[in-house]
Amino acid sequence: MDRTNYYSGLNPVVVQALNNLQYRYSNETPEMWCSRICYPFKKLLEYNPKYFSKNGFIQMIERSYIDGEFKPGRRSFHIYCTVCDSLVIIPENTIECGNDHLNNCITRIAKMHSNPI
Repeated sequence: MDRTNYYSGLNPVVVQALNNLQYRYSNETPEMWCSRICYPFKKLLEYNPKYFSKNGFIQMIERSYIDGEFKPGRRSFHIYCTVCDSLVIIPENTIECGNDHLNNCITRIAKMHSNPI
Protein backbone atom coordinates (compact mmCIF):
# COMPACT_ATOMS: atom_id res chain seq x y z
CA MET A 1 0.00 0.00 0.00
CA ASP A 2 1.42 3.38 -0.98
CA ARG A 3 1.48 6.11 1.59
CA THR A 4 -0.06 9.33 0.30
CA ASN A 5 1.24 12.69 1.48
CA TYR A 6 -2.02 14.46 2.30
CA TYR A 7 -0.15 17.61 3.30
CA SER A 8 1.66 18.15 -0.01
CA GLY A 9 1.77 21.87 -0.76
CA LEU A 10 0.49 22.84 2.68
CA ASN A 11 2.41 25.38 4.74
CA PRO A 12 4.93 23.46 6.92
CA VAL A 13 3.90 25.53 9.95
CA VAL A 14 0.32 24.23 9.59
CA VAL A 15 1.58 20.65 9.21
CA GLN A 16 3.67 21.01 12.37
CA ALA A 17 0.71 22.51 14.24
CA LEU A 18 -1.52 19.59 13.22
CA ASN A 19 1.12 17.09 14.30
CA ASN A 20 1.54 18.81 17.67
CA LEU A 21 -2.21 18.90 18.30
CA GLN A 22 -2.40 15.10 18.09
CA TYR A 23 -0.27 14.54 21.17
CA ARG A 24 -1.78 14.07 24.60
CA TYR A 25 0.60 14.87 27.42
CA SER A 26 1.04 12.45 30.30
CA ASN A 27 -0.79 14.68 32.78
CA GLU A 28 -3.85 15.15 30.52
CA THR A 29 -7.01 13.10 30.46
CA PRO A 30 -8.61 12.56 27.03
CA GLU A 31 -11.24 15.17 27.98
CA MET A 32 -8.53 17.71 28.81
CA TRP A 33 -6.80 16.97 25.49
CA CYS A 34 -10.08 17.50 23.64
CA SER A 35 -10.79 20.83 25.30
CA ARG A 36 -7.23 22.00 24.56
CA ILE A 37 -7.20 21.13 20.86
CA CYS A 38 -10.80 21.64 19.65
CA TYR A 39 -10.62 25.40 18.95
CA PRO A 40 -7.16 25.45 17.28
CA PHE A 41 -8.05 22.38 15.21
CA LYS A 42 -11.28 23.97 13.94
CA LYS A 43 -9.38 27.15 13.06
CA LEU A 44 -6.71 25.24 11.13
CA LEU A 45 -9.43 23.54 9.09
CA GLU A 46 -11.30 26.82 8.57
CA TYR A 47 -8.25 28.84 7.47
CA ASN A 48 -7.02 26.19 5.02
CA PRO A 49 -10.11 25.37 2.92
CA LYS A 50 -7.95 24.43 -0.07
CA TYR A 51 -6.74 21.37 1.83
CA PHE A 52 -9.45 20.62 4.40
CA SER A 53 -13.20 20.73 4.77
CA LYS A 54 -14.74 21.98 8.01
CA ASN A 55 -15.77 18.40 8.75
CA GLY A 56 -12.86 16.47 10.13
CA PHE A 57 -11.40 14.57 13.01
CA ILE A 58 -8.06 14.35 14.76
CA GLN A 59 -6.86 11.23 16.53
CA MET A 60 -5.14 11.46 19.88
CA ILE A 61 -1.62 10.05 20.20
CA GLU A 62 -0.24 9.39 23.63
CA ARG A 63 3.16 10.98 24.15
CA SER A 64 5.64 9.40 26.51
CA TYR A 65 8.76 10.75 28.18
CA ILE A 66 11.56 8.19 27.83
CA ASP A 67 15.28 8.72 28.45
CA GLY A 68 14.88 12.47 28.80
CA GLU A 69 13.01 12.89 25.51
CA PHE A 70 9.39 13.03 24.41
CA LYS A 71 8.57 10.13 22.13
CA PRO A 72 5.36 9.47 20.24
CA GLY A 73 3.42 6.65 21.82
CA ARG A 74 0.56 4.58 20.51
CA ARG A 75 -2.51 5.89 18.77
CA SER A 76 -5.44 6.19 21.10
CA PHE A 77 -9.02 5.04 20.73
CA HIS A 78 -10.10 8.69 21.12
CA ILE A 79 -10.78 11.18 18.34
CA TYR A 80 -12.14 14.70 18.33
CA CYS A 81 -14.85 15.07 15.67
CA THR A 82 -15.75 18.54 14.41
CA VAL A 83 -19.15 17.41 13.11
CA CYS A 84 -20.52 16.32 16.48
CA ASP A 85 -18.06 18.66 18.29
CA SER A 86 -17.10 16.07 20.86
CA LEU A 87 -14.59 13.53 22.04
CA VAL A 88 -15.49 10.13 20.59
CA ILE A 89 -14.25 6.66 21.52
CA ILE A 90 -13.76 4.51 18.43
CA PRO A 91 -13.71 0.67 18.49
CA GLU A 92 -10.28 0.38 16.81
CA ASN A 93 -7.42 2.83 16.81
CA THR A 94 -7.25 3.14 13.02
CA ILE A 95 -7.79 6.01 10.63
CA GLU A 96 -10.45 3.94 8.83
CA CYS A 97 -12.47 3.68 12.03
CA GLY A 98 -12.21 7.46 12.50
CA ASN A 99 -13.34 7.96 8.90
CA ASP A 100 -16.30 5.63 9.48
CA HIS A 101 -17.39 7.68 12.50
CA LEU A 102 -17.01 10.93 10.55
CA ASN A 103 -19.08 9.64 7.61
CA ASN A 104 -21.80 8.28 9.91
CA CYS A 105 -21.88 11.57 11.80
CA ILE A 106 -22.20 13.61 8.58
CA THR A 107 -24.98 11.29 7.34
CA ARG A 108 -26.86 11.56 10.64
CA ILE A 109 -26.65 15.38 10.63
CA ALA A 110 -27.72 15.56 6.96
CA LYS A 111 -30.76 13.34 7.64
CA MET A 112 -31.68 15.40 10.67
CA HIS A 113 -31.66 18.61 8.60
CA SER A 114 -33.49 17.09 5.62
CA ASN A 115 -36.36 15.66 7.71
CA PRO A 116 -37.63 18.42 9.97
CA ILE A 117 -40.11 17.31 12.58
